[in-house]
Amino acid sequence: MRAERRPRLAYQADPIRESLKVLGAKWSLLIIRDIAFLGLHRFGEIRRNNPGLTARVLSRRLHQMVAGRLLERTENGRGEVAYNLTSRGEDAVYILLAVLRYGIRHHMRRGTNFTEGDAMRELHYRSPFENRS
Repeated sequence: MRAERRPRLAYQADPIRESLKVLGAKWSLLIIRDIAFLGLHRFGEIRRNNPGLTARVLSRRLHQMVAGRLLERTENGRGEVAYNLTSRGEDAVYILLAVLRYGIRHHMRRGTNFTEGDAMRELHYRSPFENRS
């Protein structure tokens, strides 16, 4: 008789489960994509770039991401608000890079010569570890 398989990680100590609580919410990774890859930092820019994302949902998600320390909210003297990645948010960019690689390998149309390098150039991505001067 086969022995019963038990989880190797305690439910409470599962880092994937804990990460998905923050990153798995709908639109979160696309918001990070917009900020990191496309340079969109303002509410309206992010909303326009994501058809189907309502103002109410975006507002909630941004609030949750600030509370989760993925984003920081800054306001200039004119009342304009911008969102930027924190170091924790920059760490999440590597998840998007993996998703990008997967998408290129498995979901690009056949006959397309679009490479991972092409995607990086197209998305204007700069590694968080590159010199930003």
